[in-house]
Amino acid sequence: MVSVVIFTGLSRYRDPWHPVAETSIEIARVVRALGIEPEMRTDETPDALADLDGVDLLVVNSGRGDPDAPPTYDPAWQPSFDAVAAYAAAGSPILAVHSSAAAFPEWPAWTEIIGTGWTPGVSGHPEISLAVYEADPSAVDHPVFDGLTPIDGVTERPAVVAYDERYWRLPVHDGNTPLLGHDTRGDWYVMGWSRGAHRIYDGLGHDRRSYASVQRRRYLANEISWLLRDRAALSVNEGEL
Repeated sequence: MVSVVIFTGLSRYRDPWHPVAETSIEIARVVRALGIEPEMRTDETPDALADLDGVDLLVVNSGRGDPDAPPTYDPAWQPSFDAVAAYAAAGSPILAVHSSAAAFPEWPAWTEIIGTGWTPGVSGHPEISLAVYEADPSAVDHPVFDGLTPIDGVTERPAVVAYDERYWRLPVHDGNTPLLGHDTRGDWYVMGWSRGAHRIYDGLGHDRRSYASVQRRRYLANEISWLLRDRAALSVNEGEL
């Protein structure tokens, strides 16, 4: 049986902008459409991630915590950090979603694991809107775009249309392989990539309006299927997606 853990920041890592309790429900819906019942964990206990034995995919859906308070180190969280670091080092799959670019701000290793972070005063986004997100020109044949097509008269590459934030000016680390981005004000911004063969950062997913898009849900299902490709052959139940 495939094991998927969805970690949600509801307490220590809760921020005022992202309704992650709601979006984790939507992520779980997509996981179930692949025939997997996810395990839900939260930051309400510091050892939430301390045991990842037998976990085939870790999904992180979290913010950074109170934006007005400086990051503070709590040694009670170190076993969880150590477990995630060991899990990543072993090549186990990790999917970080949207505001997880800013998660665990007191633990710098997280930005290296997912290949990005959040730079206050630099990273940001224009006003949330219905927007088009396209495959990076180098990624049009990647399996994460299975079942996704160009939009006639708008794009020439597979695309996702969703009501979401267009993250821009995220730091992009060496070793990232671009997957998804957007053309805004004449510039191309990558906001989704793989990092090696077993990690993905997905910048979509601000709130439930993003997941109202069947294209966004299909893209997420494809990401999960690709990350679990060595664990199981998965197929999407379109009726549940």
